[in-house]
Amino acid sequence: MPGRILVVDDVATNRLILKAKLSTAYYDVLEADCGNKALEVAHRELPDVILLDVMMPDIDGFEVCKQLKSSPETSHIPVVMVTAMGSPEERIRGLNAGADDFLTKPINDLALFARVRNLMRVKMMFDELRMRDTTSREMGLSDFLESLDHSDEGQETVMLSPPDCEIGKSWRESILENLDVKVIGTLSEREALNISSLELPDAYVVSQNMMENGDGLRLVSALRSKPETRQSAILFVVSDGTVETAARGLDLGASDYIMAPFDPNELVVRLRSQLRRKKYSDRLRSNMRDGLKMAVIDPLTGLYNRRYATQHMSKIIDRAVESKGEFSVMMMDLDRFKLVNDTLGHDAGDLVLKELSRRLQENVRGVDLVARMGGEEFLVVMPDAGRFVAEKAAERLRSSIESEPFILKSGDTLSVTVSVGVAIGSAINCDADDLIKQADQALYRAKDNGRNLVSFFASAA
Repeated sequence: MPGRILVVDDVATNRLILKAKLSTAYYDVLEADCGNKALEVAHRELPDVILLDVMMPDIDGFEVCKQLKSSPETSHIPVVMVTAMGSPEERIRGLNAGADDFLTKPINDLALFARVRNLMRVKMMFDELRMRDTTSREMGLSDFLESLDHSDEGQETVMLSPPDCEIGKSWRESILENLDVKVIGTLSEREALNISSLELPDAYVVSQNMMENGDGLRLVSALRSKPETRQSAILFVVSDGTVETAARGLDLGASDYIMAPFDPNELVVRLRSQLRRKKYSDRLRSNMRDGLKMAVIDPLTGLYNRRYATQHMSKIIDRAVESKGEFSVMMMDLDRFKLVNDTLGHDAGDLVLKELSRRLQENVRGVDLVARMGGEEFLVVMPDAGRFVAEKAAERLRSSIESEPFILKSGDTLSVTVSVGVAIGSAINCDADDLIKQADQALYRAKDNGRNLVSFFASAA
């Protein structure tokens, strides 16, 4: 997951040390030696993460963070403040200024890389949502999106999974005193999962050690893997005080962590930040979903149509050219689909198309583009996916269609297969029409070789 990180510190040695560490993980590192230079570089370069020193000669890190978060161009960039002190009061001040986390000097490498990986994932998600929102507005839907009423979003819900009832009560009191939210308490890991399927909380506070011998790390992993709770914010409470546990929590899907014991105000500030981020991402998703239905969603399958696919694919290409990365383009076609319509009728054909679309969506990443190009032809475009990733993904998609029969309204079952053609795009091979043609040629080869196969365009083979 390569990315660009802006390191801000007035001490050259500190910048060199951080740059050396980050470069070993293949991050591109930008530098700034004061607050004003940091603001200039951030607005010009738009890095993926900013590591910001607190004490600087011109303006301190708190003020820099406030200015970054108040600007529409940089407000979405994660900021980690770096300090030699790290008192609870200083952390709360930084979090109130908009910082995503604090790292204390000397910086622990495990904590550094775990937090950077976590924030990179968050940034990529927001970049994708913002890019799709921009695509929608460029397609003439801006008036509609701005008219959407978000006033009925309702009260947010927070679920607590504490280590014991007494601590859970104190968490609840602190949260209710400061936030206008609904709070649900749970007594076990199982109860937390069961209630989640009904309540769909906006945020969780999960203790590492839960009641009834529950495992907080296991709960974090389960919540992040379930489709219905995947978008919720998760604040992981590290009970054993180790960086290793905190890093593992982030890697398993926690949005943020807090070391126990902690100042109740820090819990509130971190939770407020996560709820604000969740509301923003929900609004972007809602705008995208509601706005695109007007013009760019295929009414039968619910997938994007050719019009949207062409527009959004250009965004993926621009990003690949800028990063000098690769992306994959897949064309897939139902095998002998005409026979389904001719022998079973168009109702059965429509059912097959809808079920196939559902399976495709379940087997791609959130950042991938899935579109119906017409008839029984479908397009999948995967950003940051070279041949190795594309090969695995294409085979997974093909297998997901073949593995289980399609159930018709009559109760009868139907075996369905698809052929898949794949082309690899890059900064050199980046023309959308050419890539679709290349994937089409690979698709024809898969058909000619017996169908139900994955075939790559010759130049990428």
